[in-house]
Amino acid sequence: MSSATPSPTDSAPTDIYYVHRGPIPRYLLCSLENTRVFNPDVRLFLIGDHSHAQFDRLEVTLVPIKDLPQTELEAFQKSYVHTSGNPEGFERFCFSRWFLLKEAMQACGSDTALHLDSDCLIFDTAQALTQRLLPPPAVCYYGTSGNPHVAVFRKEGIAGLTATLSGLFDSELHRDWVKTDWLAARQYFCDMTGLGEHRRLHPEQVSSQMVWDDAILEQTMSEADGYERWPGPKKLKRVQWREEGGKLVPYLRFLTSNQWVRALALHYKGAAKRRMRKFNTLSSSRLKRRVSKWMFNNIAPINLLSGFKA
Repeated sequence: MSSATPSPTDSAPTDIYYVHRGPIPRYLLCSLENTRVFNPDVRLFLIGDHSHAQFDRLEVTLVPIKDLPQTELEAFQKSYVHTSGNPEGFERFCFSRWFLLKEAMQACGSDTALHLDSDCLIFDTAQALTQRLLPPPAVCYYGTSGNPHVAVFRKEGIAGLTATLSGLFDSELHRDWVKTDWLAARQYFCDMTGLGEHRRLHPEQVSSQMVWDDAILEQTMSEADGYERWPGPKKLKRVQWREEGGKLVPYLRFLTSNQWVRALALHYKGAAKRRMRKFNTLSSSRLKRRVSKWMFNNIAPINLLSGFKA
C-alpha cells in the first residue's frame, strides 16, 4: 500500500479523496479503478475504516478515520439535531465526511482535493477538472443544489465549509426549518442543506457551474434531465461510449437539440449504483475496449451479478 507522503508545495497538484465507512463495495472498486485509469500518477486516498486487497494494485492509500483528529467533528456532533427522514447514523456520517476530509488534507499535505462520492465515475484528470471547476477566486466547487458527488476544495475552502457546518444547527436557517412540516414534505435537513447555505453565505467562494459548451457534469443517471434514456421500467440515461486516447469516454444526447455532449462524470445515485461497471480497467487492451464499447452501447444495463464484489 502506498504511503501518504506530502505533495511538493510548489507544484500544488490536486489529490483525490473518497470517504467511505464500512466494507468496500464492488461499485466503489469500479470507481477507484476508473479514477486510476484517468489519473495514473495522482495521489489517491480513501478515508475509511476498512482496507481491501485491491488497494495495492490501484495504488490507493487508506487514511484510517480513527487516526484523524476529531475535536472539531466531536463538537459538531454535539450540536447536531436530527431533522431528516433518513437514518440518523447516515446523516451524521454525511456531515462528518467534510470534517474528516479537512483533517485528512492537513495530515497528507494536500493543498487541493477532488472529493468523489463512492458511486461516481470521472473521465478526466484531477488537474483538468480543477482548472475547469475552480476558477479564481473560488475555493470550493460543488453542484448548485449542494450535491457534492464531484467537489473540489482548496484547504482554505474546506476550512470555511466546516466552520459553516459547525454553526448550522444553531442558525436561523435551522430554527425556521423545524417550524415547517418538513418531514411530511420530505424536506430533509442534511449536509447538502449545509453546502447550499455555505454557498448562500459565501457566493464568491463557491463555483457551481455544471454545463459548458463542450461538456457537462452529469448529476444523476436515474433522472432524465432532458437526455436520452434506455427504454424499460428501470430507466437510466443512455450513454454513447467513444474510444479516445485508449480510454472509453461517455457522451449523452440532449433530446431538444439532438446534440451529443461529453460527460466529465457520471453519478449512479441510489439504486442505480448497482449498474456501475468497470467501463475502463488498468488491463484494458484495444480489442477489449472495442468489445466493451459495443456491449455498453447496445445492451441495456442490468443488475446481473450486482450483489457480488470484485
